[in-house]
Amino acid sequence: MRKLQPSLLLLLALAGCQSSDVSRAIGARCDLNAECDEKCLVDSHWPGGFCTLICDTNQKCGDHGVCIQEQGGGLCAFSCGSDPDCAFLGTGYMCQMVDGHTGGVKVMACRAN
Repeated sequence: MRKLQPSLLLLLALAGCQSSDVSRAIGARCDLNAECDEKCLVDSHWPGGFCTLICDTNQKCGDHGVCIQEQGGGLCAFSCGSDPDCAFLGTGYMCQMVDGHTGGVKVMACRAN
């Protein structure tokens, strides 16, 4: 049996840790809107930048997203139940109760303080 090189093993391990949910639509790191499908959030609530979509309902945010009230309108974030659900986004992200975009309802979403 052939042994795998240590660098290849590291690459495979890192690939296994990446979430397939992160994309240019929602969750990818960014510095500019041009790096995302719609919008890049770059303030302190979004460490490393965060690609997002403008939304009116949760349906636009996909299976794992939620439409939150942010920066004067609805923006997609990842929904969560606890802090470990946000770990795939990197350091600083926690599961927090925030304002949902519709109906004045609070929702749980991944975001920094």
